[in-house]
Amino acid sequence: MKNCSSDINSSFLYFFIYWPLGTICPMIGQYLSSIGFSGTQVGIITSLGTGTAIAAGFIWGKVYSAASKKRLVLIVMCLGAAVFGFLNTKTDDFAIYAVIYSLMYFFQGPAHGIADALVLSKSDNYPVIRGMGAAGYAIASFVVGKYAQAKGLENIFYLYAIAFVIAVFFVIRESEPVFVKEEKSDVTIRVLFKNKMFTKLLLCAFLMTGTSIAHNTYFGYLFRENGGSVSGIGLAFFLMAGSEAVVMAAASYFSKKFGTEKMLLFAAVVLVIRFAFYACGPDYKWLLGSFFLQGLSGGIILMEIVKYFNKIVEPHMSGLAISVYYALGNNFSVIVSSLFGGIILDAAGAQGVYAFFAAFNAVAVVAYVALGMHKTKS
Repeated sequence: MKNCSSDINSSFLYFFIYWPLGTICPMIGQYLSSIGFSGTQVGIITSLGTGTAIAAGFIWGKVYSAASKKRLVLIVMCLGAAVFGFLNTKTDDFAIYAVIYSLMYFFQGPAHGIADALVLSKSDNYPVIRGMGAAGYAIASFVVGKYAQAKGLENIFYLYAIAFVIAVFFVIRESEPVFVKEEKSDVTIRVLFKNKMFTKLLLCAFLMTGTSIAHNTYFGYLFRENGGSVSGIGLAFFLMAGSEAVVMAAASYFSKKFGTEKMLLFAAVVLVIRFAFYACGPDYKWLLGSFFLQGLSGGIILMEIVKYFNKIVEPHMSGLAISVYYALGNNFSVIVSSLFGGIILDAAGAQGVYAFFAAFNAVAVVAYVALGMHKTKS
């Protein structure tokens, strides 16, 4: 009964810690444009945020792994993100805004990895819990569009900040992880990279994860190029994020049956098929109808790969390992995917972007199998 209560609390924590992403990701470009920033300035600011998240992942991962009060680390991150999220609405000066946005990402960027480390240390129901995060993202994406249209785009940051404050309440209710004490545990990047399994999986993560997130930027172009409307883009994101929630909730059974390693391989193959399909330029109705492919690809990858990292490192290294994954395997991959995606968009349109994504992820599948990462680990 205690475990059930703990999992319920963790589910609400994930709902509210992923809600802020659902307010920012679909609307940040429109907000920045509304306060007078050019497309180039928008690109600089969003890249600064992701770059800051990479550096912050190393810092917060080290702090979390060394901290005796691990919940306190996540509380500070949530409150810091809330404060700087709120401050986003207080300036339209480019330089000042860039600093505020970067500081917001300093706290927000690694927060989800730290939450993963906290929850994975004590729960066997991570897929269901992570699915609540996807539900929070999906509902926020739908709500924020309606709310911003009625109240103004700047209000997305109020919804962002409030969600992180609410998340703190559920962090406080989490139990502290209990690890077997080891004499002078060496929690460093150098020790982590001596783990060959970790470095192999990090390479595969880099090739596998970034396109799923960069896709959020370029899907709207593809949707409109193939007959869709602006309002239809919001519906598509709601359906795609909703499919992640459903798949994550159901994936626990299949993960136990087939193993994390094979689940990742399956999802990576689906991702290649999905982006290759997009590259063919299907009508927007087919794009809407294929929404479930996001859950079967990106949804499984983003969930199972965290479990995989947690599985192959020592418990006291978990926080650092997952933070490094989010920094290098995930965020750096997003920067690369987004950068090349933008160049290809100008040269060959959105279909060209998705042809690149499909090829990039095909390399991930080959690397994953060639390195033996698909084989079940004890």
